[in-house]
Amino acid sequence: MAQEKGIGESWEEIVKAYAKAERELGIKVYCVLCICKKVNGKKVVLHRYDLPREILQRRRWVINWRMAKLTCTDPRAHIYETLSFYDKTSGETYGFNSDLSRLTALKGRITLQENRIKDYIEANKGNLFFDETNDPQLVKVRRKLERARKNVADAEARLRTKVEQKIAGK
Repeated sequence: MAQEKGIGESWEEIVKAYAKAERELGIKVYCVLCICKKVNGKKVVLHRYDLPREILQRRRWVINWRMAKLTCTDPRAHIYETLSFYDKTSGETYGFNSDLSRLTALKGRITLQENRIKDYIEANKGNLFFDETNDPQLVKVRRKLERARKNVADAEARLRTKVEQKIAGK
């Protein structure tokens, strides 16, 4: 539909759309980072951090320093880190192929498509033969967009019931 953009520009758009979707859904992504070592084939947790994703990205040097210190104190041990993400408000995991990440991705794709529709309409405003209501590409994309919005509503409802069941189970 809209003219192709450079790789960097489209990647920035995707990141912004996903961030907007996370804000709309009220997702607070936290991560659990464990620094572990293997002792007789078993995992022993040396340190455990539970912090927001943004803090992890800014304070990565602290974790690297801690790993280096532990490696220096016990050079023969296999020291490694594990990282897992979750939503602080719902308690749902936020990893690959999780319900929450799928919902965020779907909302992000909807935002991207809406922006592309706006760009397409703006690009064809000066065209005398352009009719917004009868343009075949626009009609097809809007139908797909409505289906995607319905899927988002269904996914949000499923996630809500899943969280309510989890809360009721505690």
